[in-house]
Amino acid sequence: MGKLRVAFASSNNAYIDEHFGSAQYFQIYDIDEEEATYVEERRINPLCKGHCEGGFDAAYELLIDTDAIFVLRIGESAAGYMIQHGKRVFEAHGFIENIVKELIADGFAKDSDKTLVNDDSQDPVNTGEGQVYRKEAV
Repeated sequence: MGKLRVAFASSNNAYIDEHFGSAQYFQIYDIDEEEATYVEERRINPLCKGHCEGGFDAAYELLIDTDAIFVLRIGESAAGYMIQHGKRVFEAHGFIENIVKELIADGFAKDSDKTLVNDDSQDPVNTGEGQVYRKEAV
């Protein structure tokens, strides 16, 4: 059974509400094929105040043990940096609990023992109640 460690950019541990570069908090969850377990909240000084094109090392180090990152928005350079360093990156909005349920239903962690492949899908998935995550948003 596979398991993934996932970071959600959320200031309140309930809703994905932070952009990658201005995020102060990441909520960390372990997700497997059947359930999700809250691990901890990690705090970081925001990387940017508005637009930025570098300095992503601190965020990478903070999230080094994660497999995927869910943020409200992320710029191309930040997404590229994180993807080049082995992270899957998703733009999403909605309640973490609902998105986690959808990830489990989609089998997000099912093949975590195998190489993660970007399926280049840009289509948003509506998880109900206005919740949206993208299969591979960036």
